[in-house]
Amino acid sequence: MQLVTLYTPRSQAEASAIEALMRAYDIHYVMQGSQFSTMYPGSVTDSLNAQKLMVRAEQEELARQLLAPFMDGDAHTPDEP
Repeated sequence: MQLVTLYTPRSQAEASAIEALMRAYDIHYVMQGSQFSTMYPGSVTDSLNAQKLMVRAEQEELARQLLAPFMDGDAHTPDEP
């Protein structure tokens, strides 16, 4: 199973909303760093408590459509390798 990194939430509240959306549409996902980020709350930094949404490659298109409202404007998408 290949996972694709799609989005970096701006806050824990946004991450929770995105997780609920993924569950509602039965998208298999991993929110990398979700448990660690709760240990050190506060501002999100890439080096310490940033979270990253990862979904199955075959569900990427649907997930991108669902994330469009979050990604509009000042999108916080991970850097592509």
